[in-house]
Amino acid sequence: MDFQVSARKWRPQKFSELIGQEHIVRTLSNAIELERVSHAFLFSGTRGVGKTTTARILARVLNCEKGPTIDPCGVCTFCTEITAGNCIDVQEIDGASNNGVQEVRDLIDNVQYATSAARYKVYIIDEVHMLSKSAFNALLKTLEEPPPRVIFIFATTELIKIPETILSRCQCFEFKPLSQPQITQQLELICEQENIEIEKRGLEDISKIGAGSMRDAQSLLDQVIAYSGRKVNSESVEAVLGIVGGNTLETFVDKLIDRQPAALVSLIQEIVRQGKDLGLFCRSLMEYLRNLLIVKISKEPEGLLNSHTCSLEILKKQAEKFHADELQVMFAILTRAEMEMKRSSLSQMVFEMALLRLIETRPFQKIDELINKINQSENSNIQSLSVQSESSNSQETFSAPPVAPNTVSESTPVSWKQIKQQVSKTKPFFEHYLEKCQVPVLNEKEIHLVFHDKFTFDLVQTPENIQFLKETAKTVCGHNVDIKLTLDTSQSSAPVADEEKKKSVDTEDTATGKQKSESEIIQDALDIFGGVVVK
Repeated sequence: MDFQVSARKWRPQKFSELIGQEHIVRTLSNAIELERVSHAFLFSGTRGVGKTTTARILARVLNCEKGPTIDPCGVCTFCTEITAGNCIDVQEIDGASNNGVQEVRDLIDNVQYATSAARYKVYIIDEVHMLSKSAFNALLKTLEEPPPRVIFIFATTELIKIPETILSRCQCFEFKPLSQPQITQQLELICEQENIEIEKRGLEDISKIGAGSMRDAQSLLDQVIAYSGRKVNSESVEAVLGIVGGNTLETFVDKLIDRQPAALVSLIQEIVRQGKDLGLFCRSLMEYLRNLLIVKISKEPEGLLNSHTCSLEILKKQAEKFHADELQVMFAILTRAEMEMKRSSLSQMVFEMALLRLIETRPFQKIDELINKINQSENSNIQSLSVQSESSNSQETFSAPPVAPNTVSESTPVSWKQIKQQVSKTKPFFEHYLEKCQVPVLNEKEIHLVFHDKFTFDLVQTPENIQFLKETAKTVCGHNVDIKLTLDTSQSSAPVADEEKKKSVDTEDTATGKQKSESEIIQDALDIFGGVVVK
């Protein structure tokens, strides 16, 4: 069996065949034509973007019998020997295996000898960042003033580890990661030449997983072909690579919109049971949220979407359910979760906790809007105090008899238990606040809640929460129900009584026309919404 992997079989042999590195091709081509070739080059970039390939092409360009030329023939002795790795004047050295100072000294000794037959002696040192500090120091003098017709080409994936003294003696070229369309186009060409039938969506999935590396994408393509044969569909690609399909992502976001934590956790467990890559699913979900944000902020999002996982109509429909800043917060939560999943042995639990944080995400509110809401609330309180003052002059006041927490008449057709259950479905943490109140009145027209804790009372009495309780009661009862909240600190401790007394004084001041300062209003907003001031 004489099989060659795609990464070797389809390795570029000329500058014109290089993909995605036009700036480097142009610079090197001009240098060849102008006869201004440097004696030292440093190629940096991520894996699989063409660093070593470019070094081999440059060696052929310099030593081709037709050359030096930017279009080597590929059939002469030097071209074939360099391609096969048999040319004595072109040596490829693995920096990871030959990283000691003695290996470098042996190389320096060999540099002094003239070429055997080739025009240039070329030394290609891959993973050069693995050389020791002593090895780099031994190389400095020779690298600065090499013998004639000697060229050094260094390749590295970690430019930061290269000493500045080496960088200053080389022409440095940074190789860019390949774009997804560039990789897809090359994979499509390979499949045509190999007589492989594969769906465009499958090629795009492979390109996305390749993450800018042509070699990685070609290796994945070989793996998919080995699994499916000469006819490959997108389902086979998803099965081999552990990709979660677009339908699952769509369902996931729908459950996120409906605030269904249990359903989301069950879906995650099903994904893990199928053997899918949870980290890959997290990145796919991040991409999906990014697409939702693009649809939200752009009038023409078609050209900005970078995924085929879902139709534009579905994205637009789902984007209407989110606020722009809400999507940004969700993206940030998933970004942090992805990093934590890489470091944790309990990646599934980390992801599940992140999902619960996603459900509790709410849009940001500007401080000016909060101040306006508080001002409106204060105005309504003043009016309420005036009405109560007038009614107190005409009616006899009485104290309500003490009632047990959450106790109501069994004969009432309204169920407080059902109301709390409905609350827990939408706001699970809000039910905890309702456990701290008494319900002296519960009928078809009115629900009266008595709180003995000022902090809980302040949290619940906001206009948004009262409206939420009214809507929940309407859902359970089938008609509108009035919600009344009362603070009773007679059963609380002394400090609480003092706090209530202070509140009474503040209320009287407000009723007489005294306005709060802006700082006090902001502090009230922070107390109500549980926020902090970020400097």
